[in-house]
Amino acid sequence: MKIAIVGLGLIGASLGRAIIKYTSHEVYGLDTDESVLKKADGLKAHSRALSADDYKSVDLVLFALNPDVAISEMNRICPLLKDGAAVADTCGNKRVICTEMERLKKQYPSLKFIGTHPMAGREFSGIDYSDADLFKGAYFILVPIGEDSPVDLLSRLSLDIGAGGVEICSADRHDEMIAYTSQLAHVVSSCYVRDAHSARHAGYSAGSFADLTRVARLNPEMWTELFFQNKDNLLSSIEGMQNRLEEMRIALKSDDERGLAELLRQGTACKERADLALKEKKNERNSR
Repeated sequence: MKIAIVGLGLIGASLGRAIIKYTSHEVYGLDTDESVLKKADGLKAHSRALSADDYKSVDLVLFALNPDVAISEMNRICPLLKDGAAVADTCGNKRVICTEMERLKKQYPSLKFIGTHPMAGREFSGIDYSDADLFKGAYFILVPIGEDSPVDLLSRLSLDIGAGGVEICSADRHDEMIAYTSQLAHVVSSCYVRDAHSARHAGYSAGSFADLTRVARLNPEMWTELFFQNKDNLLSSIEGMQNRLEEMRIALKSDDERGLAELLRQGTACKERADLALKEKKNERNSR
Protein backbone atom coordinates (compact mmCIF):
# COMPACT_ATOMS: atom_id res chain seq x y z
CA MET A 1 0.00 0.00 0.00
CA LYS A 2 1.18 3.52 -0.79
CA ILE A 3 0.60 5.92 2.10
CA ALA A 4 1.05 9.69 2.01
CA ILE A 5 1.59 11.52 5.29
CA VAL A 6 0.92 15.25 5.18
CA GLY A 7 2.74 16.95 8.05
CA LEU A 8 5.89 15.40 9.50
CA GLY A 9 5.77 16.68 13.06
CA LEU A 10 5.81 14.45 16.11
CA ILE A 11 2.75 12.36 15.15
CA GLY A 12 3.23 12.35 11.38
CA ALA A 13 6.92 11.46 11.51
CA SER A 14 6.30 8.84 14.21
CA LEU A 15 3.59 7.28 12.03
CA GLY A 16 5.95 7.24 9.08
CA ARG A 17 8.75 5.65 11.09
CA ALA A 18 6.39 3.06 12.58
CA ILE A 19 4.86 2.13 9.23
CA ILE A 20 8.29 1.71 7.64
CA LYS A 21 9.66 -0.25 10.60
CA TYR A 22 6.74 -2.62 11.10
CA THR A 23 5.08 -2.97 7.68
CA SER A 24 6.00 -3.26 4.02
CA HIS A 25 3.99 -0.18 2.98
CA GLU A 26 5.60 2.71 1.13
CA VAL A 27 5.42 6.10 2.84
CA TYR A 28 5.52 9.40 0.99
CA GLY A 29 6.07 12.44 3.21
CA LEU A 30 4.93 16.02 2.68
CA ASP A 31 5.93 19.01 4.79
CA THR A 32 6.28 22.72 4.06
CA ASP A 33 9.69 22.79 5.76
CA GLU A 34 12.47 21.44 3.52
CA SER A 35 14.72 20.83 6.52
CA VAL A 36 12.05 18.52 7.98
CA LEU A 37 11.99 16.49 4.76
CA LYS A 38 15.78 16.09 4.95
CA LYS A 39 15.49 14.91 8.55
CA ALA A 40 12.75 12.51 7.48
CA ASP A 41 15.22 10.91 5.08
CA GLY A 42 17.73 10.27 7.85
CA LEU A 43 15.15 9.11 10.37
CA LYS A 44 13.38 6.85 7.87
CA ALA A 45 10.15 8.72 8.53
CA HIS A 46 9.27 8.32 4.87
CA SER A 47 10.39 6.29 1.90
CA ARG A 48 10.71 9.53 -0.04
CA ALA A 49 9.09 12.94 -0.36
CA LEU A 50 5.62 13.11 -1.92
CA SER A 51 5.63 14.52 -5.44
CA ALA A 52 2.81 15.96 -7.52
CA ASP A 53 2.85 12.79 -9.64
CA ASP A 54 2.15 10.58 -6.60
CA TYR A 55 -1.34 11.79 -5.74
CA LYS A 56 -3.08 9.58 -8.30
CA SER A 57 -1.33 6.46 -7.03
CA VAL A 58 -1.58 6.74 -3.23
CA ASP A 59 -4.03 4.45 -1.44
CA LEU A 60 -4.22 6.35 1.86
CA VAL A 61 -3.54 9.95 2.85
CA LEU A 62 -2.98 10.72 6.53
CA PHE A 63 -3.26 14.37 7.53
CA ALA A 64 -1.12 14.82 10.65
CA LEU A 65 -1.78 18.53 11.08
CA ASN A 66 -3.68 20.91 13.35
CA PRO A 67 -7.41 20.85 12.48
CA ASP A 68 -7.60 24.16 10.59
CA VAL A 69 -4.54 23.39 8.46
CA ALA A 70 -5.70 19.80 7.96
CA ILE A 71 -9.02 21.04 6.58
CA SER A 72 -7.25 23.41 4.21
CA GLU A 73 -4.89 20.69 2.94
CA MET A 74 -7.72 18.17 2.61
CA ASN A 75 -9.60 20.55 0.33
CA ARG A 76 -6.48 21.02 -1.78
CA ILE A 77 -5.50 17.35 -2.04
CA CYS A 78 -8.82 15.47 -2.27
CA PRO A 79 -9.49 16.51 -5.90
CA LEU A 80 -6.08 15.07 -6.86
CA LEU A 81 -6.66 11.56 -5.48
CA LYS A 82 -7.69 8.42 -7.34
CA ASP A 83 -11.10 6.82 -6.93
CA GLY A 84 -11.24 4.63 -3.85
CA ALA A 85 -8.41 6.35 -2.01
CA ALA A 86 -8.76 6.60 1.77
CA VAL A 87 -8.47 9.90 3.66
CA ALA A 88 -7.77 10.08 7.39
CA ASP A 89 -6.65 12.66 9.93
CA THR A 90 -4.96 12.48 13.34
CA CYS A 91 -6.49 15.60 14.93
CA GLY A 92 -7.19 15.89 18.67
CA ASN A 93 -10.78 17.05 18.07
CA LYS A 94 -13.20 15.22 15.83
CA ARG A 95 -16.43 17.19 15.35
CA VAL A 96 -14.84 19.98 13.31
CA ILE A 97 -12.71 17.76 11.09
CA CYS A 98 -15.36 15.05 10.64
CA THR A 99 -17.98 17.61 9.67
CA GLU A 100 -15.63 18.74 6.91
CA MET A 101 -15.00 15.13 5.89
CA GLU A 102 -18.74 14.57 5.60
CA ARG A 103 -18.97 17.59 3.30
CA LEU A 104 -16.02 16.38 1.22
CA LYS A 105 -17.57 12.91 1.01
CA LYS A 106 -20.61 14.43 -0.72
CA GLN A 107 -18.32 16.31 -3.08
CA TYR A 108 -16.01 13.34 -3.78
CA PRO A 109 -18.17 10.21 -3.22
CA SER A 110 -15.50 7.87 -4.60
CA LEU A 111 -13.14 8.70 -1.72
CA LYS A 112 -13.32 6.96 1.66
CA PHE A 113 -13.04 9.07 4.81
CA ILE A 114 -12.35 8.28 8.45
CA GLY A 115 -11.42 10.29 11.51
CA THR A 116 -8.58 8.89 13.61
CA HIS A 117 -6.90 9.90 16.86
CA PRO A 118 -3.89 7.95 18.13
CA MET A 119 -3.89 8.26 21.91
CA ALA A 120 -0.16 8.79 22.11
CA GLY A 121 2.16 11.74 22.31
CA ARG A 122 5.00 13.44 24.13
CA GLU A 123 5.47 16.77 25.86
CA PHE A 124 7.79 17.81 23.02
CA SER A 125 6.76 18.51 19.44
CA GLY A 126 8.48 18.20 16.07
CA ILE A 127 10.17 15.53 14.00
CA ASP A 128 13.24 15.51 16.25
CA TYR A 129 11.16 13.84 18.98
CA SER A 130 9.45 11.30 16.72
CA ASP A 131 9.66 7.63 17.61
CA ALA A 132 8.77 4.49 15.66
CA ASP A 133 7.51 2.95 18.91
CA LEU A 134 5.40 5.92 20.02
CA PHE A 135 2.17 3.98 19.42
CA LYS A 136 3.16 0.77 21.22
CA GLY A 137 0.21 -0.20 23.41
CA ALA A 138 -1.72 2.99 22.60
CA TYR A 139 -5.38 3.04 21.58
CA PHE A 140 -6.44 4.41 18.21
CA ILE A 141 -9.86 6.05 18.17
CA LEU A 142 -11.67 5.75 14.84
CA VAL A 143 -14.67 7.81 13.75
CA PRO A 144 -16.33 6.33 10.64
CA ILE A 145 -17.56 8.68 7.91
CA GLY A 146 -20.20 7.07 5.70
CA GLU A 147 -21.01 3.43 5.02
CA ASP A 148 -17.78 2.77 3.09
CA SER A 149 -15.51 4.29 5.75
CA PRO A 150 -12.17 2.37 5.80
CA VAL A 151 -12.50 1.16 9.39
CA ASP A 152 -10.89 -2.23 8.71
CA LEU A 153 -7.99 -0.64 6.84
CA LEU A 154 -7.14 1.79 9.64
CA SER A 155 -7.73 -0.83 12.32
CA ARG A 156 -5.24 -3.20 10.69
CA LEU A 157 -2.69 -0.45 10.15
CA SER A 158 -3.02 0.72 13.77
CA LEU A 159 -2.49 -2.78 15.13
CA ASP A 160 0.39 -3.44 12.71
CA ILE A 161 2.35 -0.51 14.16
CA GLY A 162 1.80 -1.63 17.73
CA ALA A 163 -1.50 -0.16 18.88
CA GLY A 164 -2.93 -1.74 22.00
CA GLY A 165 -6.45 -1.60 20.62
CA VAL A 166 -8.98 0.29 18.51
CA GLU A 167 -11.99 2.21 19.82
CA ILE A 168 -14.78 3.11 17.37
CA CYS A 169 -17.13 5.94 18.29
CA SER A 170 -18.93 9.05 17.05
CA ALA A 171 -17.29 12.46 16.79
CA ASP A 172 -19.54 13.72 19.61
CA ARG A 173 -18.51 10.90 21.93
CA HIS A 174 -14.84 11.41 21.10
CA ASP A 175 -14.85 15.12 21.87
CA GLU A 176 -16.80 14.64 25.10
CA MET A 177 -14.34 12.06 26.42
CA ILE A 178 -11.18 13.80 25.18
CA ALA A 179 -12.21 17.02 26.93
CA TYR A 180 -11.90 15.08 30.19
CA THR A 181 -9.11 12.55 29.55
CA SER A 182 -6.73 14.88 27.69
CA GLN A 183 -7.69 18.54 27.46
CA LEU A 184 -8.67 19.01 31.11
CA ALA A 185 -5.42 17.33 32.14
CA HIS A 186 -3.47 19.92 30.15
CA VAL A 187 -5.52 22.75 31.67
CA VAL A 188 -4.93 21.52 35.22
CA SER A 189 -1.22 20.93 34.60
CA SER A 190 -0.76 24.41 33.15
CA CYS A 191 -2.67 26.06 36.00
CA TYR A 192 -0.79 24.08 38.63
CA VAL A 193 2.67 24.99 37.33
CA ARG A 194 1.81 28.69 36.97
CA ASP A 195 2.63 29.22 40.65
CA ALA A 196 5.67 30.97 42.10
CA HIS A 197 6.56 27.81 44.03
CA SER A 198 7.24 25.88 40.80
CA ALA A 199 10.49 27.76 40.19
CA ARG A 200 11.66 26.77 43.67
CA HIS A 201 10.54 23.13 43.65
CA ALA A 202 14.03 21.57 43.36
CA GLY A 203 14.80 19.62 46.50
CA TYR A 204 11.17 19.66 47.61
CA SER A 205 9.50 17.59 44.90
CA ALA A 206 9.29 13.99 43.74
CA GLY A 207 7.08 12.00 41.40
CA SER A 208 3.87 13.87 42.14
CA PHE A 209 5.25 17.19 40.92
CA ALA A 210 6.81 15.61 37.82
CA ASP A 211 3.62 13.70 36.95
CA LEU A 212 1.32 16.66 37.39
CA THR A 213 3.48 19.15 35.47
CA ARG A 214 4.61 16.96 32.55
CA VAL A 215 1.92 18.02 30.09
CA ALA A 216 2.21 21.71 30.98
CA ARG A 217 5.02 21.72 28.39
CA LEU A 218 2.88 22.04 25.26
CA ASN A 219 2.44 23.83 21.95
CA PRO A 220 0.35 26.88 22.96
CA GLU A 221 -0.99 27.60 19.49
CA MET A 222 -2.10 24.02 18.82
CA TRP A 223 -3.74 23.56 22.22
CA THR A 224 -5.49 26.92 22.03
CA GLU A 225 -7.04 25.79 18.74
CA LEU A 226 -8.06 22.45 20.23
CA PHE A 227 -9.51 24.03 23.39
CA PHE A 228 -11.67 26.51 21.48
CA GLN A 229 -12.93 23.95 18.99
CA ASN A 230 -14.09 21.80 21.89
CA LYS A 231 -14.90 24.56 24.35
CA ASP A 232 -18.42 23.35 25.22
CA ASN A 233 -17.13 20.00 26.46
CA LEU A 234 -14.00 21.50 28.00
CA LEU A 235 -15.92 24.17 29.89
CA SER A 236 -18.15 21.46 31.34
CA SER A 237 -15.10 19.51 32.47
CA ILE A 238 -13.47 22.61 33.97
CA GLU A 239 -16.65 23.51 35.85
CA GLY A 240 -16.85 19.98 37.24
CA MET A 241 -13.25 20.27 38.44
CA GLN A 242 -13.98 23.66 40.01
CA ASN A 243 -16.91 22.15 41.92
CA ARG A 244 -14.78 19.30 43.23
CA LEU A 245 -12.00 21.70 44.27
CA GLU A 246 -14.58 23.85 46.02
CA GLU A 247 -15.72 20.83 48.04
CA MET A 248 -12.12 20.35 49.19
CA ARG A 249 -11.73 24.06 49.98
CA ILE A 250 -14.92 24.19 52.04
CA ALA A 251 -13.96 21.06 54.01
CA LEU A 252 -10.57 22.54 54.87
CA LYS A 253 -11.87 26.01 55.71
CA SER A 254 -14.59 24.62 57.98
CA ASP A 255 -12.20 22.18 59.70
CA ASP A 256 -14.35 19.30 58.48
CA GLU A 257 -11.85 16.45 58.82
CA ARG A 258 -14.45 13.72 58.33
CA GLY A 259 -15.79 15.45 55.21
CA LEU A 260 -12.32 15.82 53.74
CA ALA A 261 -11.47 12.20 54.49
CA GLU A 262 -14.67 11.12 52.75
CA LEU A 263 -13.80 13.15 49.65
CA LEU A 264 -10.35 11.54 49.59
CA ARG A 265 -11.92 8.09 49.99
CA GLN A 266 -14.20 8.83 47.05
CA GLY A 267 -11.18 9.80 44.95
CA THR A 268 -9.38 6.58 45.86
CA ALA A 269 -12.46 4.53 44.97
CA CYS A 270 -12.80 6.33 41.62
CA LYS A 271 -9.15 5.65 40.80
CA GLU A 272 -9.58 1.97 41.64
CA ARG A 273 -12.66 1.74 39.41
CA ALA A 274 -10.80 3.51 36.61
CA ASP A 275 -7.87 1.09 36.85
CA LEU A 276 -10.24 -1.89 36.94
CA ALA A 277 -12.08 -0.66 33.83
CA LEU A 278 -8.78 -0.39 31.96
CA LYS A 279 -7.72 -3.85 33.08
CA GLU A 280 -11.04 -5.34 31.98
CA LYS A 281 -10.76 -3.67 28.59
CA LYS A 282 -7.26 -5.09 28.11
CA ASN A 283 -8.47 -8.57 29.12
CA GLU A 284 -11.39 -8.27 26.71
CA ARG A 285 -9.04 -7.30 23.90
CA ASN A 286 -6.61 -10.13 24.67
CA SER A 287 -9.40 -12.72 24.71
CA ARG A 288 -10.49 -11.96 21.16
